[in-house]
Formats: sequence, C-alpha cells, structure tokens
Amino acid sequence: MKREDFNYTISILLIFSIIITGSLGYIQSELELRKFYPHRYFAYTTLCLAALHLYFNCGKVWQYFRKKLKRK
Repeated sequence: MKREDFNYTISILLIFSIIITGSLGYIQSELELRKFYPHRYFAYTTLCLAALHLYFNCGKVWQYFRKKLKRK
C-alpha cells in the first residue's frame, strides 16, 4: 500500500469517525446520558485519526504556509 493510499484511507475513516462521533453526541445530549462510552471512544478515535492525518499532510501544510509568508 502506497503512502498516498494510506493517507486517503485515513481521511475517509476520519470523515466517518467525525460523523459517528457527532451523531452519538447528539444521542447522548437528547437522552441525557451521563456516561455514554461509545461517544467517548469514538472521540478518542477521531483525535488519533486527526493526528495521523496531520502527520501525513504536515509537509503540504508547511509548504502552503511558506508560500503565503513569502508573498507578504
């Protein structure tokens, strides 16, 4: 598996994880559940996937900001 394929896979998983976390958070607030563990675990998963996504795209983000700073 290429690095780019791995990056796209993480991006897709991150999108699904954000959707599921938001849905579970809504369910938690509507049902007034204090300790709703699925929401908490999906939130942790989302944070880990976001960190991996930033790790794989750090070079692109750095290049973007370098171009913006040089133009000014």
